[in-house]
Order: sequence, then C-alpha cells, then structure tokens
Amino acid sequence: MKCKVCDSQSNYFATAQILNKYDISYFQCSNCGFIQTEEPYWLEEAYSNAIAMSDVGLVFRNLMFSDVTSKLIFNFFDHQSKFLDYGAGYGLFVRLMRDNGFDFYWFDKFCNNLFAQSFEINLDAAENNSFEIVTAFEVFEHLINPSIELENLLKISSTILLSTELLPVSNPKPNDWWYYVLHEGQHISIYTHHSLRILAERYDLNFYSNGSSLHLLTKKELPCNPFEQLSRQQLKKVEKSSLISQDFNNILEKYFPSNSVNSINTESSLSSNLETSRLNSPLNIMIDGVFFQMFKTGIARVWQSLFLEWAVNGFGQNIIVLDRAETAPKIAGIRYLSVPAYDYSKTEVDRQMLQEVCDQEAADLFVSTYYTTPLSTPSVFIAYDMIPEILGANLDEPMWREKHLGIAHASAYISISESTANDLVKLFPNINSKITVAHCGISQTFYPAPPGEIIQFKTKYGINKPYFLLVGAGSDYKNAVLFFRGFSQLYSKSAFDVICTGAGYLLGHEYRELAAGSTVHSLYLSDEELRVAYSGATALVYPSKYEGFGMPIAEALACGCPVITCANASIPEVAGEAAIYIKDDDIDAMTDALCEVQKLKSRNILRAKGLEQIRKFSWSKMANIISSALIDATLLRLNLREINLVVFPDWSQPEEVLCPELTSIIKTLTTHSKCSQITLLIDHQNLSDEDANLALSSVMMNLLMEEELELDEGVEIVLIGQLNSSQWSALCSQLQGRIKLNAENQNAIASVGAEIIPIYDLEH
Repeated sequence: MKCKVCDSQSNYFATAQILNKYDISYFQCSNCGFIQTEEPYWLEEAYSNAIAMSDVGLVFRNLMFSDVTSKLIFNFFDHQSKFLDYGAGYGLFVRLMRDNGFDFYWFDKFCNNLFAQSFEINLDAAENNSFEIVTAFEVFEHLINPSIELENLLKISSTILLSTELLPVSNPKPNDWWYYVLHEGQHISIYTHHSLRILAERYDLNFYSNGSSLHLLTKKELPCNPFEQLSRQQLKKVEKSSLISQDFNNILEKYFPSNSVNSINTESSLSSNLETSRLNSPLNIMIDGVFFQMFKTGIARVWQSLFLEWAVNGFGQNIIVLDRAETAPKIAGIRYLSVPAYDYSKTEVDRQMLQEVCDQEAADLFVSTYYTTPLSTPSVFIAYDMIPEILGANLDEPMWREKHLGIAHASAYISISESTANDLVKLFPNINSKITVAHCGISQTFYPAPPGEIIQFKTKYGINKPYFLLVGAGSDYKNAVLFFRGFSQLYSKSAFDVICTGAGYLLGHEYRELAAGSTVHSLYLSDEELRVAYSGATALVYPSKYEGFGMPIAEALACGCPVITCANASIPEVAGEAAIYIKDDDIDAMTDALCEVQKLKSRNILRAKGLEQIRKFSWSKMANIISSALIDATLLRLNLREINLVVFPDWSQPEEVLCPELTSIIKTLTTHSKCSQITLLIDHQNLSDEDANLALSSVMMNLLMEEELELDEGVEIVLIGQLNSSQWSALCSQLQGRIKLNAENQNAIASVGAEIIPIYDLEH
C-alpha cells in the first residue's frame, strides 16, 4: 500500500476491531511513519452520528482552542481579516471566536450547524486566499486523503492551524493508544512529526508545532515558534471588541427588518425579504435511487460518487433521493425520502406513487437512476448506453420498455459519452433537446500500485508469470473471443497467464482450449485488488464492440496499465491516444498488439499517455456538469429562444404607470422582424403568480382590442415565476438584454445580479 502522505511503501502494522464489529488492518509508512487504515468502507456507519457520543471533551476542547487561536491570530496575523473553521462541527468554536471579536465562519461536510447559523460559507464560491487562516481542529485524523484535502484548503488560505495528536515515539499499536478511538471508527489517519513536516515541505509551507497536538502550516515566516512563546506566556494580551452585538443586530435586520426612514414602506421591505428568502431556497430535484435496489454495479458507483460530490460542493441541498426499500447509500448532506421497492409488474402504480411524492414535495424536476417516471413532473433522462437497441436485445422486456417510456417522457437528456448521445439521437430522432455530455470520473482508489503490492497480489492468487487482464468478459459484446484467438497464435503464449475478472464470469471450454499451455485465473476482485491487478498487468485487453463509456479502460489508464482495445462507440473518448487500437474482428492484429505491448518502449509510452489522458476525467467535473444541466432543465418552462430579453417591473407602482410601458414594449417586440425568435421574460418577484397573470392579461387584452395586433404567433411572453439564486445565475447567462423601464424593481435587479445584463435598446 502506498503512503497517502509521502507516497512511500506502507507495510502491514496491526489489526484491530473498530465499531466493536469490524476487524480492519492498519499500515505504517516505512519512510514518514504515517499510519493509515485499509480502505475505510465503514465510514458511512461511523458517521451516522457526526459527533461521537463519547466525545465528552468537546466543550472543554473548544474553549481551549478558542483561547489559543485568539492569541496566535492577534499576535502573528491580521486579526481584522476573515477566518474559516473547517470541519466546524456544531459551530461552538466559531461562536466563541466571534464572541472574542474575530470574524470567523463555519464549514462542515457532515455535521449540523447549531451555534454559528448565518455564518456558513460555500467553499465553491470562495475566492483564492479569501481567509487569513483556516482552522481544522480534530479534523486531519478523519481525512481519507490528507494531501488532497490540504491542497484544496490551501486554495482558500495560505495558513492552516490544526490539531491532531502525534503518534508517540513508542509507536503504539491500535489497542495500546487511546487516540485510535476504535469504538468510533472515525480516526483513520495517524500522523508523526515527520509526516506533517513532509506535507508542509510539499507545499512550500513553514511548519511549527507544539510537539504533541497543535500544528501550524503557513507561507508566512514567523520570527520564532509561536507555540513556544505561547507556553512561556510571552504574547500580548488580546484586545478585541466582541461581535455579539453586531451579529445580533445583523440577524434581526435580516429576519425582522426595521421600519427605517430609508425604507420606502413596510410592504416594500417585506417584499424584499420574501425575494431574498426565495433566492436562498433550495430546489427540489427528486432523484429516484431505484438502481441501488436492483444492482450494485458501475452505475451505482457513478451515482454514489455524484452524491458525495454534491454533498461537499453544496448542490446536495437541492436534491431529494427517493430511497427504495432503504437501499440507497446514506450520505451526510443529502436529503432522503423512503418510498416502496420497485416492481416491474406494477409500473403504473409506481408512476402514480412517484407523482404523488413529487406533488407532496413540490418537485421542480425528476431524475431516475434507472428509467422510472412520474406522470407529469418534468424529468431528465440519463443515458448510460444504447446496448439493447444497438445490439438487438428484446425491447419488449419490461426494463427496456420502461427505458423508452423514460426517453419519451423526458424534457432534457444527459449522456455519459458523446457516442451514446449520438446513438440516442439516431434511435430517437424526435428528441429536440440538446443532449448534455458528462463523462464519468475515476475513483481515487485507482492509481499505480508499487511493486511490493503487485508481488503480494500475485502470490495470493498463485500467479507465477506475467499476465494479460480481461475485465467483465462475460458478455458476448465484450468480444473476449478475439483475445483468446489472437492469444492462441502468440508464439510466447506459454510465458503468460490470463486473468479474467467480473461478477459471474465462467470461462467457456472453447476459450480454455485456445489458452492451452497457460493458466487462466477467473477471479472476483475488490476495487483495491483490481487496482493492483491493473498495475501489474502486461495489458488490459478490452476488444469490446460497444460501450456506453468504458470504465475498465479508464481505471486501467489511471493505474498505468497499457490498453489494447477497439475504436468502437465511446472507447476513443476515454482512451484517446493512450491505447493500441485494432478492429474488433482482426485476429492477426490482436496477436500483433499482444506482441507490441510487451516492448518496454511501447509500454512506457502508453503508460505516460494513459496517466495524462486520465486527468480529463473526475467526479467533481461530472457532478458540476450534471448539476448545471439539471438547473437548466428547471428553466425549460421559460421557452427560451435565440433572443431572450427580460424586464423587471416595479409592481408596487399604479397600474396606469406600468401598463402603458409594458404595452409599448410588447407592441414593439411583436412587430419586430425577428419576433418569432424572441422570448420576453417578465419578473414578478414582489407579486403573486395570480396577480401577475391578471396584470399581464390586462396588457394583452389592451393590445388585442386597441392596437388590433395579432398575438397568436411571434414573440413568446413568459412570467418568470419564483427562481432561486442558482436558477437566476443560469438564466442570466442566457439573456441577451434587459429592457430598462421607468418604473423598475431595483431590489429585484440587485438581488439576482441582473446589473450585468446589457441594456437592450428597443429603438435600435
């Protein structure tokens, strides 16, 4: 196993029981001494309570940390700046620091904020170096990948103040030291002084420590070790004014605004706060987790990875996962709603149930992980592949029948590859919506394994020779027969073994005859073992005739494994120039490729290209693309066109002021030469839907009666309705102009950031 701090070899250290039920292995780095667990599969259970019940020292610890942090900031840093507590828990430390006069903010992926409400921070919106210091108390021992987490923190601050107990020099095993906290199962990373120093040096940081539990990583060069001065009581007394009164007044003003002389009137002030409330409200995007009930294969991994990303980046607040019979993975930061298990014999009943749930939750949008649909709520279809349609499966089977109903019901489409998107359009030419392509990411589980791990893997499974690897070879379209026929012609085939891996795969008699003289290992491997199998293989041989994406190819590239494949469907999108391509029926070309990949020069070139190619794929990128597409899908009701214009009427003005101006605008647009390409959006944030419809009807009636205009065709006129800030952000990027009114709702314009929309001159 590779050390997650310094990348050196980590060796088996100990076995211990966590959560009173799981026997897990600990590994220690041979270089820096850092201790890490095996892949922590138990964390979801361990974090069922984000703050452990046994943490009786929480209050004492926060009081101590607030005292130390106040003194360090006041004496060595800009104490007038902004600060962030990362992994802030209940928010007690943030509240204490604000009470002490320091402008602290809260962020935590897993815990509810109790004491620092209104001081949360969205890290996605945080600018580079936006905080003087980030504190991370009792956090680093929880991190799966400390180096990656530290790198992300350094994007928002050049100084990290953290606490974590250092491993004693006696090098105790898990059962011999309290800080492993085995009954909680959350401490998966144990540091030494050396390992923290390596992290600091990697990012050109100065490293200061009190030698036991408090540590400072900073770009700033301090005149001495601040912890030594702290222990000697040589620091200046902290003199700051508390922020209690300021915070109290700000919260009062936010939620209970006063009637000041600057307010236009009480109704306007209340309206402004309602606008703010709506802007801050999350969307309700229902995601049916039905796939988790049916299968545990790659699509489940895709969705779990997306949920994890959305929980971290904040988009998770907009989704509600429909949990079929309690089968969905539980992730902190995601909302869940239990619904009955899916049954293909009761699809109509299921559709009715889904619609009732959508109505109950006021759903903005519906997405299924596997082809379910409600009756009327707008939906987005996710296309993983078109294998049944392309390869001639029985499309009368319930699964594929529901898939086609899902395609017909959808108003927007997302595909995991360009190839699948193209196939979807070819097979269903009536789709008139642009298809969003969001390539899958690659789990951080997959990276090149060191030689020691490969030796251990081969020893465990009795593999004594170099080997070729086939993954998921059980399906006919995976075309494993091409490999075995090409392999049978290989002059040196007796020098190689073959590994076939994949659930339920049994090697046929024909294949074993073609591989005579070589050992064929049919294995079912965990992700961790699969990573090592990729890393040690002479090549992944993947001559598939069709792929929706091609995850095994991506995983192999991430592990530095050369790939032999076919340029079919999505495969070139994934492999790029980092593979040897052959035709999917060319046996001689397969034999030649098996020879070529044995050459050291070819292997090194393929390995380097593969590691570069794989950088194009990440779960965060996929999550961002899909979340943007889902937000855009909630705007489809606005019927946007080539020219999209917006007006912000001040509906508090008298009808005789507003109506003539709106009438003039609509008349001008209706007679515009490009009227059929125009959508006019009318904001009504401070007016109910019913009243807005009445007002617009009055304007339209006036145009019909007095101006004698034909309004059946031409410009599209749409009342915007209530949008939140993410929807407004997406909408503003699609607007060509704002028509300025004499009576405008300035509060609405400012609140949605519409000042950046260029003014549209109707006269020109």
